[in-house]
Parts: sequence; structure tokens; C-alpha cells
Amino acid sequence: MLVSEMHGDVEAVKVGAEVQGRVLHWVYLYYYKNLLFDAGCPNTAHEVFEHFRGKRIRAVLITHYHEDHIGAVNLFKQVTKVFVPPKSLEILRNPPDIPEYRKIGWGQPESVVDVEVARERMVFDDVEVKMIETPGHSFDLVSYLVDDKLFCGDLIINTAQMVCMREEELLNTIESIGRVLKYEFSHAYTGVGDASREEVVEYLNYLKDLKAKAEELYAAGKSIEEIVNAVFPNPSQKAILMEFVSEKEWARENMIKSLLGLPRE
Repeated sequence: MLVSEMHGDVEAVKVGAEVQGRVLHWVYLYYYKNLLFDAGCPNTAHEVFEHFRGKRIRAVLITHYHEDHIGAVNLFKQVTKVFVPPKSLEILRNPPDIPEYRKIGWGQPESVVDVEVARERMVFDDVEVKMIETPGHSFDLVSYLVDDKLFCGDLIINTAQMVCMREEELLNTIESIGRVLKYEFSHAYTGVGDASREEVVEYLNYLKDLKAKAEELYAAGKSIEEIVNAVFPNPSQKAILMEFVSEKEWARENMIKSLLGLPRE
């Protein structure tokens, strides 16, 4: 399923695969000044490609390798240049076999080859794009700054977040958000929707507060389970469902361990 919305002069397109008549999880991609930021998931690849047929796309700029952001890359390669983060090349060439629940929701990614490597400064016609390395959610994540707009994939979530993926390094995310806040931008355009600069700061402070609470409890000798229950005393149904469906690839425990700099199993 695909839904298009205008956020000022940015077209926000959210996509998701329908499972038993409902979309389990949406992901956003964006079109601004003839540039497309991210490409949706494999299960909606043709729908995304058809939506943009007839529109001029000077380039597709990918934020990171996760399947919900690269789905239509091989289709767009036929009509325009695709730029990917420098650290994404090998994993895009040889994508991992993802868990079944992600195949159902997003789709297994195909191998991606013969793409361009994004550079720190790029110019498309008269549009300047600055690439900023922003690892954390994934090792290869980058953000793109255009005018006063930051297109940043899953760098920013929101203050309702209670779970994260096992691979995430939230200490790096905190550093990366601090890095992008050194630049002038009014809105961040993320995989979960747009956020004002103020909301970006709120999210950063949320992560820092969680980190401080977790560190205090860990120093007091509390177990990870005890810290999880203390920090997230009233987990949302969404968080519990994500833990169950993903077999804790997404989990509250991952957030706590990541903020403490501990390995995840």
C-alpha cells in the first residue's frame, strides 16, 4: 500500500505491505527538488516505482542498507543514478537472509550492484546535497542535508520508543544526533515521518535520560531485567507485540544494553 502526503514542498510517501488487510508497519520515503530519498521495501517496490513514473528524478539517495529503505533501488537504477552510503556497498551486494517476519512485512532484499557511492558534497543541477555520516541505527547510516531539510532515515524515532533492533548502537546514535544538530535545519524527514528540529532535540534528550537512568541502576547492581522493568514500567502493546513477533530482535532489553554499551546476544 502507498499513501502520498505533502509536507510543505516535500512529498512524503509512506508504504507498507498489507497483511490480512492491514499494514503492520509504515516506512517513509521523500521526494524533494527532483531527488528521491530512500526507496521503500521490496514488497512495495513496483508500487513505488509506478508512483514516480513520469516524475523527473535526478537521483535516488539511500540512507542505509535495511530492506525497508532499498526496495525499489534495482528498478530506479534503470532510469536514474542511485547513490548509497560508502559503507553500504558490500552488504548491499550480499544482503543477509532476513527473519521470516521481516520477509512478510518488508520482503527479502535483492542484491544491489552498479550503484554510485554518495559523497560528502554532491550537486544535482543547482541543488546541493551534503552527506553526513550518522551511524547508530545501522553501521552505515548517513543523513542528507538539502536546504533546511535533513533526510535521515531511521536516525530519529520519537519519545515513545521502547524497543530497538539488536544491532543498534544507541551510544553512536546519541553522538550522531549531536553531530547533525550542528547544522541548520528546520525539519528532519525520517523513516517514521517528519520531525521538527525541536522534536529532534527532545528525542536526543529522551535517549540521554534513558541512558542516565540505566547507568544509575546498573551501578546499583540491578540486573538488565530489573532495569528494563524500572525504566519501562508500562510497556506499550506495540512494544510487547514487536518483541513477540520478532523473537526479541526488537526489544526493550536491546535498548538498555545498547545504552549501557553492553553486547546483545
